[in-house]
Amino acid sequence: MDVEVVVSRRDAVGRVVKALGYDFREVENDVIDFEGDFTKPVVVISRHESSSGKPSLTVHTPGNPNDRTMGGRPRELATAFPRLMRSIFLEIDKLDVSLDKAVEATHHGPTTLRVPIVFAEIGSSEEYWNNEKLVRKFVEAVLRGIDNVDFVECNDVVTIFGGPHYSHVAAKALLSGDCVAHIISKHYVKDVEQDVINQAVEKSVNGVTKVVFDNVSKPNYERILMTLQNRQLKILKL
Repeated sequence: MDVEVVVSRRDAVGRVVKALGYDFREVENDVIDFEGDFTKPVVVISRHESSSGKPSLTVHTPGNPNDRTMGGRPRELATAFPRLMRSIFLEIDKLDVSLDKAVEATHHGPTTLRVPIVFAEIGSSEEYWNNEKLVRKFVEAVLRGIDNVDFVECNDVVTIFGGPHYSHVAAKALLSGDCVAHIISKHYVKDVEQDVINQAVEKSVNGVTKVVFDNVSKPNYERILMTLQNRQLKILKL
């Protein structure tokens, strides 16, 4: 598949990727807030940061589910590419490295690109960002995922509401044959607005067929379901 891989000069992992000789597109801004005239799907390879500093390799779709933005526009989600994200995650999951492999909920920018976008990240400290051997293995896994995307199936294409930022439900879905579009974690479910609920099922290259509610309270479940009621979607409440 014709995909544009992007790194940033401001990103620690991006600088290592370039030093290794990969000829990917470089952006000047940080990875969470870049723009450009992109015509192909974008895969961003970058650092992952977390308060715990837990070593991990992650994938996710960007977007800001509420007014608290980290790059991009408030209450705007980027366009997901579920089949591509699954293909990349399957290759990352095969890596023989002692880091967690995780699927993150939708968060941060950019949100304004006109093409679908997937993030693939290495975390969560300089020890891993600057590890050339790890970065090379990770990049090669991402590239295999891009190459294999046409051979990857989606039993269902799932949007998830609820659950933690690191979604075990999403990881299990990807490994068992489903693809995942957006994940609106428990941190946003309580005040997620109708427009963002609709974006979570509409802004996807592969049409969403199923919505999973991961430990969502009854009032929030009913409110979100009301917004989705006229759509032909499978519903699963965990």
